[in-house]
Parts: sequence; C-alpha cells; structure tokens
Amino acid sequence: MGTLSTSQRPLVAAIVERLLAQHHGWVSLDSVAGAIGTAQVTLEDIEAVFTALEAAGRCVESEPKNPPAALAKVLATVRSFSAVSGRRPTLPEIAQHSGLSLGEVRFALLYARVLVR
Repeated sequence: MGTLSTSQRPLVAAIVERLLAQHHGWVSLDSVAGAIGTAQVTLEDIEAVFTALEAAGRCVESEPKNPPAALAKVLATVRSFSAVSGRRPTLPEIAQHSGLSLGEVRFALLYARVLVR
C-alpha cells in the first residue's frame, strides 16, 4: 500500500497542520482521531498523517503491527468483559484484559472508525 504525500490530499495536509500546531513532542492517537473527526479518510490517509507527523519530529503513540488482529482482540475482550461484568469496559480495562497497550487499543478503535465509514 503506497503512502500518499500530504500535498496529494489537501484534507490530510489540513489534519497534519492542525496537529502540528497543537502538539510539540508527541501526539496521542486520541488527538489524531479528534483531528480526523468525521472526515472521509482512508487507511492510506491515516498512514500519511502518521508519516508526516513523524517527518516533522513528532512521536505518535505506538500502533499495532496488524490492525485487523488488534481490532479482533479488542472486540473479543469487550464482549467477554461485558458478559462477565454486565458493563462496557474502559479503555484501560480493555488494554489490561487484552494484553495490548493503551495506544494499541486506541489505534484499533480508530481503525474501526475508518472501517465503518
């Protein structure tokens, strides 16, 4: 999968500019998701955002190497947790029970948002 440069997609460039203006040092996946909001983006667009942020010297929270597998793990954890506790788990609880980092959980949920568009 090729990565689009931000100049090839004005929406991606606008998202990156907003994140660079708001964050110095590191950028959380929640911030990326907030900047994307309900915009029509592809997985390539998201990768271009990460690439541009890293090229600008920003660190982005870790992401799973296999987003579909991480999402499957998150969903299985939520179902299992909910069945036992009778409530939806918090993000830290999902991370704890799935064996994923909090950043990986957030990225998997961001990936799910992209899939449902």
